Amino acid sequence: MTLTIANVSAWQPDQIGTAGANARKLSEQLDAAVRKGSDDTARLGTDRVWSGAAADAANQRMDTEKSRSGAVSAALLELATAFEAEVGNLNEAKSNVLRLRDQAASAGPVPAAGMGLITGFTVNDNGTVDATARTEELLRDLTGQAADDLRLRIRADAANWETQITTALQTAENVATEAQRKVDTAITKLQSALDGLADPNLIPPPSTTTTPAATTPPTTQSPSKPNYVMSGGNNSYSGSPSDSSYSGGPSSSAPTGPMPTGDKAKWIQEAIQALRAKGYDISDSDAAIISMIIDKESGGNPHAINLWDSNAAAGIPSKGIMQTIDPTFNSYKLPGHDDIWNPVDNIIAGTRYAIERYGSLSNVPGIAAMSRGEGYVGY
Repeated sequence: MTLTIANVSAWQPDQIGTAGANARKLSEQLDAAVRKGSDDTARLGTDRVWSGAAADAANQRMDTEKSRSGAVSAALLELATAFEAEVGNLNEAKSNVLRLRDQAASAGPVPAAGMGLITGFTVNDNGTVDATARTEELLRDLTGQAADDLRLRIRADAANWETQITTALQTAENVATEAQRKVDTAITKLQSALDGLADPNLIPPPSTTTTPAATTPPTTQSPSKPNYVMSGGNNSYSGSPSDSSYSGGPSSSAPTGPMPTGDKAKWIQEAIQALRAKGYDISDSDAAIISMIIDKESGGNPHAINLWDSNAAAGIPSKGIMQTIDPTFNSYKLPGHDDIWNPVDNIIAGTRYAIERYGSLSNVPGIAAMSRGEGYVGY
C-alpha cells in the first residue's frame, strides 16, 4: 500500500464535483449551440433565403455535425457522471481515515477493561501505530502485575488501532483507484468522440452570394488544433478596456501574410471600421495580421469552440472566429456588437483585447514569434 494519511488528507473531492458540473454544463451548451445551428440552417430553406445544391449540402453537413457533436455531448455527460458519482465515495473514505487517526492519537482517560480502547498513541503517516511514548506515560507509576497487565493491553489496543487505520487507508486507495479508472474510461470515450469531429479547416468558407454570415452552420473545432487565445497559456490578463479612444500605433513591423478574401475580408473590414470609429489607429494592412490570427485560432470558422483546455473544464470554453472566452468577450465587445458567434463582433473584441494587452497587433505573441521565424503561439 502506497497511499498515506497525508495523501488522503490533501484530497479535495468537492473539486471533482465541480469538474463534473462543468462537464455537464458544457454538454448542455454544446447541445444548445448545435440545436441553434440546425434550426438556423433549416430556417434558411423555410424562409426561402437559399435553395438548391448549396442548401442541400449545408443541411447534410449540419446533420453530420449533429451526429458527431451528439457523441461528444454524450461523452461529456458520462464524464460528468463519473466525476459526480465518486465524490461521495472519496469523501467517506477520507473521513474514515482522518477520524480513526484522530481517535487513536487523541489521549484520554484509560477506559475500564472491556469498555473501549486506549488512545493517545503516535500514528505514523503510513497508518502504523507506535505505543512507546504512551506506554512510558501510563506505566510511570505502576509496577508488578498491574504494570504487566496494562502493558499487554496497551500493546493490543495499539495493534487494534493500527489494523483499523491501515484497513481504512487500503479502502481509500481502492476507492481512489476505482474513481481514476472510471474517469479515465470516460476521458478515453470523450477523446474518441472529439477525434470524430470535423476539422473546420477542411470546410470551404461560405460563399458571399449564398450563405449569410450569421447563419454559418456551427461545427466544433478539431482537437488536433487546440486553441488557447484568451483561454490559457499567456492570456492570464484580466483587466478591462478603457472607455476612452485608443491611439496606439499601427502594426507595420509584424509579418504580413496574404490579405483576406471573401467573407473573412468583409468581416475584418467591418470590424476595423467599428474600431476606427472608437479611436483605434488600425491600418488597412493590419487586416492581414488579423486574418493570420484567425487562421491560426479557428481556421476561419465563426462557430469554432474549444472543449478540451482548462477554461473549457471551468465552463468558459473559447468560442468564435478569434476564440474568446465569454468574460473576455464581454469586457472588450463594443456596444451593438454583443454576439460572440458573430464574426464581426468576435473580431472586434479579440482585436481590442490584443491591442490593449500587447500595445499593438504586431506584439501579439504568436505574430511576434512568426516574425522571428518561430511557430505561432496563442495569446
